[in-house]
Amino acid sequence: MRLRLTALTACTAIVLAGIVAPAATAATIGSENFDSLAGTLQPRTTETGIPADLLGWTHTAPSGWTVTSADSMTGKGMDEWRGWSFATPQFWTAAQTGQGRESFTKAGGVLAVAENDEWDDANSPGDQLFESTLTSPAYAVAGKSKVYVNYDQNYRQTGPQVAAVDVSFDGGAPQRQFTYSTATLGDQVYRENETIAVPVTVPAGAQSAKISWVIEDAQNDWYWAIDNMSVNDDARAGAVPPLPKVQTPDDLPNGTSAAKVLFVDLDGMRWDKMQQAGTPNLSAVGATGQFGPAYIQDNAIAGTNSGPGHSNMFTGVWPDKHNVLDNSFNGYRKSQYPDFITRAEGLKPELSTFTTLDWTPLNTYLIDRPDVKLQQNGANQQITDRQSTDAALEVLGKHNPDLMMVYLHDVDATGHSLGSDSPEYLQAIRRVDAKFGELVAAVKARATYKDERWLIVAATDHGQTGFGHGGDQHTSRQGWILATGPGIPTTATLRREWRQVDIMPTVYRHLGLPIDPAWGLDGVPIGARSNDPFDTVAATSGVVDEATKPAGIGGWTTALPTSWTRVDKTPAGSGVTEYRGWRLMSGEFWTTSEEGQGRGSFVRGRDVIAVADPDEWNDKGDPAGGGALFDSALTTPWVPLRQAAGVQVDYLSHYKQVAAGQPQDAKVVAEFDNGVKRVLWTASAADGAKFDISKAMHLTTAVPTGAAKVRVTWHLKAGNNGYWAIDAPKVVAD
Repeated sequence: MRLRLTALTACTAIVLAGIVAPAATAATIGSENFDSLAGTLQPRTTETGIPADLLGWTHTAPSGWTVTSADSMTGKGMDEWRGWSFATPQFWTAAQTGQGRESFTKAGGVLAVAENDEWDDANSPGDQLFESTLTSPAYAVAGKSKVYVNYDQNYRQTGPQVAAVDVSFDGGAPQRQFTYSTATLGDQVYRENETIAVPVTVPAGAQSAKISWVIEDAQNDWYWAIDNMSVNDDARAGAVPPLPKVQTPDDLPNGTSAAKVLFVDLDGMRWDKMQQAGTPNLSAVGATGQFGPAYIQDNAIAGTNSGPGHSNMFTGVWPDKHNVLDNSFNGYRKSQYPDFITRAEGLKPELSTFTTLDWTPLNTYLIDRPDVKLQQNGANQQITDRQSTDAALEVLGKHNPDLMMVYLHDVDATGHSLGSDSPEYLQAIRRVDAKFGELVAAVKARATYKDERWLIVAATDHGQTGFGHGGDQHTSRQGWILATGPGIPTTATLRREWRQVDIMPTVYRHLGLPIDPAWGLDGVPIGARSNDPFDTVAATSGVVDEATKPAGIGGWTTALPTSWTRVDKTPAGSGVTEYRGWRLMSGEFWTTSEEGQGRGSFVRGRDVIAVADPDEWNDKGDPAGGGALFDSALTTPWVPLRQAAGVQVDYLSHYKQVAAGQPQDAKVVAEFDNGVKRVLWTASAADGAKFDISKAMHLTTAVPTGAAKVRVTWHLKAGNNGYWAIDAPKVVAD
């Protein structure tokens, strides 16, 4: 399946209003669950991943049902999926895992499925369209004014797939009840494991009705599966309508807060290309606050994709917590890490909250319950960005919002279609910058602006490399953040390395919303000062033996914080100068030394970090090949114990060792002034591979009798093996 990451976006909302069925069981006019076909099922023919002895599919329809498919499909694509087919859930899901088929838990026995994604995977149908219709027998509707077609479904689409339900009365022309398409739902839409109730008006005098499930204009787009169909007098309990309830800006309740937030989420906008294109509106606003690069994780945690990037911003935690690892949002821990707008609604329901966007998965999976949640659908992202901007301008001009999110997609879509090195990508940046300027101007034009306190935040979910992203490249990992308003230092450039996860706590600080430590947020409010001793050191040295690095990523230094010490037994003059022992440096100086090895996932380390990297040290002259070892120890100042009973050592650790023949031994040692030494933690390559990714460490030990002071050492001795980075060390006498 080729995943189109574009989204097409008219002001419609994705809110699904449940239809309440009466307490009594709805009278059934007709029903079908396809289980009568169990005896006709056969093994695979052209599928390859399904067990050969699994009886699981047929083209034979139940009695009275028909399947009609375009003649041009004959002999094309996979046999099993040529038009509407009937299959067991086990057979269907085995065809391709990880694309939501397994989510259809309401189905059982046999289901009906139009599977153009799998159909396209054989015999090279190419541009041939998948067009097929499944039609029921005629059901008696005499004397009825309305009936409901109820069924369970699992539906996914990308454009240009179109799906619909038609009803024909007494053999007449089909009457379309609704249409699924990019125009009605948006792109990359997942309507999984739902019970649908389609209200059907019965014309006066009609005697019978046939129902058809139509899928057309599809290529390698996705699928529609249905089961447990019935025609009833009423909607089935718990059913939802086939199309979302429409919301408009006029549905927004009146705000209650003088503190207000505008968050503009700009998809896929590279920081270096912004400098090249020129962003007068973003730059002017950024000059009144903080504006600069903000790096995201590499593939050791999650890909540099939209799903993880947006989730970082909306949940305040990194992917190893929220568990959004790609654009499917499979595994998202939504109950534990809800989006910050929904959590704000729970803390303060009187807030007026508004979102507008076109990339449907954000509405389907991430953003839950703002007061108004608009889903924009249109022919391309320039159109949908205009729709989102206009909707937000209407809200700012006519209503009183407290917390707004506006998502703009043009830059990302242009990068995917024409490349981030194209002139068109720069033009898209300028278009989006102009829309940002419109939004800020509308904020300042509000009649009540002088009585309001506005926080304006803008950020991107990821960068771009060529035509895409998802990898470990610096240009894909380099996002950026802008923040201005009360509490934000007006230094224009970043005072510290702010991150995507800092957006949520910044918004909450501004709105006066409490943050529960139990939430486990990874971010800090933008503008917060650092208490990390490493951040007192200026890591500004440039490259010596390293290759030329991207501009603006910081440097390195041999200097240490006051009273810290280092013992280097690494041979003098050996290896790469920048890594000849423990060194302090910016995280991105370190990461860009070699991408693809997980360095970029030290996401909880920020500003200046301490690095011991024997792998990079060995890249000049291969000293480890000649028997030399990296050997370095980094030690804190002495900390008075003041009759404490114990010692706590807290720090952030990013530790990697590989079991590839080269030695590596690491340890954390507490040394007391009475001569007692205690090893608090160890790791050795002799024990196998190990990778602690951006891990919060908490070590403890009791104070020995007679000790008055303690200091802690991080010691690494290794050949050409892994690395160790630490940050925010704290030694506390307890």
